Amino acid sequence: MKRLKEFFGLILSDLLKLSRMKSVYIGLAVMLFITVIFALAQSALGNLIEDMATSGTESAPPLAAEDVTSVFMFSLLNGAPASTGVFFLIPIIAALFVGTDFSSGMFRLYAGRGVHKNDLYISKFVVITLLTVVYVCIAFAMGAAAAGIADMSESARSYMFSYTAQAFGSYLLLSLVTAAICTFVCFLLRSKAGAMAMLLAMLIVLGDILVTVVQIALAMTVTGTDVTGNFVYMYFDPYYCADAFAYARDLTPQTAGIAYGGSVMWLVLFFTGGLLLNAKRDIK
Repeated sequence: MKRLKEFFGLILSDLLKLSRMKSVYIGLAVMLFITVIFALAQSALGNLIEDMATSGTESAPPLAAEDVTSVFMFSLLNGAPASTGVFFLIPIIAALFVGTDFSSGMFRLYAGRGVHKNDLYISKFVVITLLTVVYVCIAFAMGAAAAGIADMSESARSYMFSYTAQAFGSYLLLSLVTAAICTFVCFLLRSKAGAMAMLLAMLIVLGDILVTVVQIALAMTVTGTDVTGNFVYMYFDPYYCADAFAYARDLTPQTAGIAYGGSVMWLVLFFTGGLLLNAKRDIK
């Protein structure tokens, strides 16, 4: 009971430290800025298409303004965490949050007071998870507000929002995976700069480069279609799911099993692996 009480006190202490970090609020400002820019770009492009269509010129694009609006708003709403940069911001904040305690000697102080190393690890994981969940919720709220005021028909808006519940639930699961990866890397490297560089490199390599390489290998960049059926295994990549979960409602039983099963697998592997590694290492 005493240890449980101390553990909750540790979480509250970490939450307080996190709430005092300027990077948390800078991240929220960045998300808001991206949402506004996204909405303004959509509005400007929609107005341009309407003007070209009504002018009767032959160069008028074939897509209607509402079609363009729907594409923009669908991505902003149902892919809100990816569209607003949540999975780019969280690694930066997590690296600063955990790395500061290592560089300042706070972990040594806690260990000297008898705090269990695993309690320190779990507390950071819980707090980073809460931050990611809050960011995801705010991202969806921003996307919903933008979609709510966008100039499109009610049928298009209803269709768009019909994807939101599944997308939101999928991104909540991905929040746990993201927090597990961030906590693991931060405790592995124990350096703000090192952890930040590693996490962002993973985001770029596994989220962009790997997907492009696989698409080229399967000739998808040319045909746009995976004729081999092997691209479905990209759903094991949580960084690919950061974009793909916007269409969670369309997942087949196979892809849903791979996406959600893979997410749970990575969550368990990174969380338990981090605990085991942290328990065997000395706090320096």
